[in-house]
Amino acid sequence: MSRPPLLQIIPLAALTGVGMLATDLYLPALPHLAHDLGTDVPTVQATISSFMIALALSQLFWGAVADKLGMRNTLLAGVALLAATGVACALASDVDALIVYRTIQGIGAGAATVVVPVLLRRRFTDADAVRAISWVSIAESIIPAIAPVIGTGILLVSGWRSNFWLVAILALILLPFILALVPGRQILHSPEETISYPVLLQNRTFLRDATVYGLTFGALITFVASAPHLIEQWSGRGPGTFALMQVCGVSSFIVAASRAGAMAHRCGTYKLMKAGAIVQLFSVAGLIALGIVEIHHVAPLILCWMLFCAGLGLRGPSTVTRALSVPKSLTSLASGFLMFLALTLSGIGTQIAGFLLHYGLLPVALLVAAMILASMVLQKDTASA
Repeated sequence: MSRPPLLQIIPLAALTGVGMLATDLYLPALPHLAHDLGTDVPTVQATISSFMIALALSQLFWGAVADKLGMRNTLLAGVALLAATGVACALASDVDALIVYRTIQGIGAGAATVVVPVLLRRRFTDADAVRAISWVSIAESIIPAIAPVIGTGILLVSGWRSNFWLVAILALILLPFILALVPGRQILHSPEETISYPVLLQNRTFLRDATVYGLTFGALITFVASAPHLIEQWSGRGPGTFALMQVCGVSSFIVAASRAGAMAHRCGTYKLMKAGAIVQLFSVAGLIALGIVEIHHVAPLILCWMLFCAGLGLRGPSTVTRALSVPKSLTSLASGFLMFLALTLSGIGTQIAGFLLHYGLLPVALLVAAMILASMVLQKDTASA
């Protein structure tokens, strides 16, 4: 099969990107938003948590209904929700209404994160699917890095409400691409065949691969969420150091992910997963060493983080590809459960790390290492199954 064309992949990647923009774009505006709506920052923070909870739970919903509605109709429904709630958020007069609209917006954003991997996995063979999913991952890694910068500019020019107007406009712009690139309803199973999460969860190979990805993704989010506090406490540096670390990490992820498809063609998805896991193991070993010897220099910390992100760039797309290598009738459910599990494990890891932060770098590094080691054990079992 020919290499997947980027002109087909990029619009699909943009679908997941707009959902991420819905949060990342307005993060710099939170203090101003609180002032304008006559509330406090902790209450405004609920506009983020409500979105994330709805996004996680919506994965199961969209996974269950995607084949019934069809891939195109599911994406149209999700994008319509993003556009409508973007307008509603921009016009919100109080924080309670904004929290409600953000919850619905999280549900809308969940449609693309379920459907896009399914479309790519069904359309391409293993190695080509790795390449396609890699480009989606690259888009998803770039947005958190640049969206707050764009959001700050918008805030200074026209205020926080314009961020939500932009989300609504971008969602509407994507509608023609959905109609052009996404097929209508496909019948992938007979009416007598039972398609449900209990049936999917009987597939032990899928469960292992999904847990491998969930632990790997969870380890990433756990460290990213802890890093601002750790950098300030551990090195005495400010937010600029965290921004530098993120830029370096995203750059190394992009380099590795952009090569993942070609490497998958040469060595296969499992060897690529194994190579990425080894790179990540070296990176967390470096973080643990920094915590033990208490070397408070930023450079080795950033280097370890770049290695971790490079390992994820190799490992993440190939793991998703393997996890979605279920019968086609189950791929929508598999995608929904995969992302639900990844978001759930991210939340658990972040919560545990919150209790460890005041002890410094070492306990957080050990937590991240434990998640990576657990994923490697499951990955080995999957290969031998």
